[in-house]
Amino acid sequence: MEIASKPGENIVNVLWPVIAVVIVWFFDEAAMDLGNYVRKKQSVKLESYMYGLLHEKAIKLDLIYFERPDYFDCLARASREAPWRPNSILNNLISMFRGFLSLVLMAGVLAFLHWTIALLLLVVNIPGIWLRLHYAGVLYNFQKEQTPEARKAAYFNWLLTGDRPSREIRLFGLGNYFISLFKKSFLKTKEEEIRIVRKRTLIELISDLVKAAAVLITLLYIAGETIHGTLTLGQMAMFLLAFRQGMVSIKDLFGSMAGLYEDSLFVGDTFEFLNLKENITAVPPVIDLKELNKSISAENISFTYPGNSQKTIDNFSFEIKKGEIIALVGPNGAGKSTLVRLLSRLYDPDSGSVKLDGNDIKHIDPDNYRKLFSVVFQDFMLYNLNAGENIRLGNIEEKNADEKIISSASVSGINDLIKNLPNGYSTVIGTLFDDSRELSWGEWQKIALARALFRDAPLLILDEPSSALDADTEYEIFSRFREIVRGRTSILISHRFINVSLADRIIVLNKGAIAETGTHEELMNRKGKYYMMYIKQSSRFEK
Repeated sequence: MEIASKPGENIVNVLWPVIAVVIVWFFDEAAMDLGNYVRKKQSVKLESYMYGLLHEKAIKLDLIYFERPDYFDCLARASREAPWRPNSILNNLISMFRGFLSLVLMAGVLAFLHWTIALLLLVVNIPGIWLRLHYAGVLYNFQKEQTPEARKAAYFNWLLTGDRPSREIRLFGLGNYFISLFKKSFLKTKEEEIRIVRKRTLIELISDLVKAAAVLITLLYIAGETIHGTLTLGQMAMFLLAFRQGMVSIKDLFGSMAGLYEDSLFVGDTFEFLNLKENITAVPPVIDLKELNKSISAENISFTYPGNSQKTIDNFSFEIKKGEIIALVGPNGAGKSTLVRLLSRLYDPDSGSVKLDGNDIKHIDPDNYRKLFSVVFQDFMLYNLNAGENIRLGNIEEKNADEKIISSASVSGINDLIKNLPNGYSTVIGTLFDDSRELSWGEWQKIALARALFRDAPLLILDEPSSALDADTEYEIFSRFREIVRGRTSILISHRFINVSLADRIIVLNKGAIAETGTHEELMNRKGKYYMMYIKQSSRFEK
C-alpha cells in the first residue's frame, strides 16, 4: 500500500538540491573573485618590490655607468621585464600545477578506454612545446640584440613628445624629420620580429594538423567502439569530453612550462642589472672622517671616459687648504667639471689618488664623504616640487628648517620672488603638475644655489653658478661672495674672469693638465694662458 506524499513534500525534496547547487555555484564564483583579488594584490606587492630592487640598485651604482651605452641597454631590459615577469612566473607555476592535476585525471579516464589514447594525447603535443621553447630563445636573443635600436626609437619618441625639445622641434620645423627617424627605427625592430613570428606560426599550423589527425583517430576509434556496442552513448560522451579536456589540460601544462622558460630568459636581464658591480666603495682599512681639518688634495690623478682614447684629466696634482677659495678656469673640455666629480668621488681616477687631510678618500665611506660637499652642478636639476622642498633637498635629513630655507633663498636672491608666488614656499614650481608655476632659467639657477647653500657642508663647489643670472643678481652675489662662502672651502668654476679674480688662487687648466696657477695679479703679470683669456674677454666688453 503506497503512502501518499504530503502536499509540498516533492517541492521540499527538489528545493534542497537546488539550494545546494546555488550554494556551490556561489562559493565557486566567490572563490574566483577572491582569487582575482588576491592575485592582483600579490601582483601589486611583487611589482612594487621589483621596482624597489631596481631603484635601490640604480642609486647605488657608480656614476661612470651613466657614461656607457651598454649600461642603458641593460637598464632598459631590466626596467621592461622586472615589474611583471616575477608575477608571470607565479601565475605559470599555478597554471602548471592545475594543468598537471587535470591531465592526470583525464589521462586516467582515457586509460580505461585504451592506453594508446592516453599516450597519443601526450605525444601529439610534444612538437608544439618544442616549437614554443625554441622560438622563445630565438625571440629573446633577437630582442636583446635590438635593445639599442629600441632605445633609439624611445629617444625619438621623447623628442617628439617631451617638454624640453618641444621648442626647437617647432622653431626649426623638425617634427616630420624625427617622425621619419622614429618610424625607421621602430619598424626596423618590429618587421624582423614579425618575420620570426610568421615563421613560427607556419610551423605551428603543421603542428595543429598533427593534433587534428590525433583528434580524428580518437573520434573514429570511439565512434567504432560505440557502433559495435562496446561503449554506451554515455561512455562515448564521457571519453570525448575527457579527450577534449585532456587536450586543454596538456596545452595549459606545456604552455605554462614554456612560459616559465620564457620568464627565466627575460628575468635573467633583471639579475644582470642587479649583479652590476659597485666599484666606488670604502676600501679597507675604513677610516671615519666627517670633517675637513687641513686640506683636500689630488696627487697625480688621471681619468679617461669610457670609449675615449684621450685622457680628460692627465697626471693632475694640486692642494686646496681649509678655508681657501680656489677658481678653476680653462677652455671647454679642459676637465673642470670632471675634476669636480673626481673630488666628490662620483668618479674614481684611473691612477693617482684624492686625499682628505692626507688620507686616501677610498678608505672613507662614500656616502659619509659626500656629505662634506655641496655642489651647484652646471647641469643642475629642476625638481617639480614646491619651492621650499626644492631648497630643502640640499639636506633632506634636516627637519624644521623653515628659517634656514628662507635664509638660503635670501642669500641666493630668490626669496622675494618665492614670497610673491600664490602659495609662497608651498607653491609647486615647474610645468608637470596642476597649480604649479614655471620659473625662468635664471630663477631656477637661484633655487639651485639656495639648495647648495642650505647644505652645511665644509666644501662648496660652484660650477658656473651665474651663467643664467641677471647682471644685478650676479653683481649682488659676487660683491659679497666671501661673506656667502665664509667658513667654507670653496671651488669656483666660471668663464667670467671678473668673478674668478675674487679667488685666493686660480688654477688654469688646459687639456686636462695644469697650465699655470697663482693669484689674479700673479697670472696677469706672468702674461700666460690666463692673461690671454682675460684680455680677450675684457677687450670684447670694452668694444
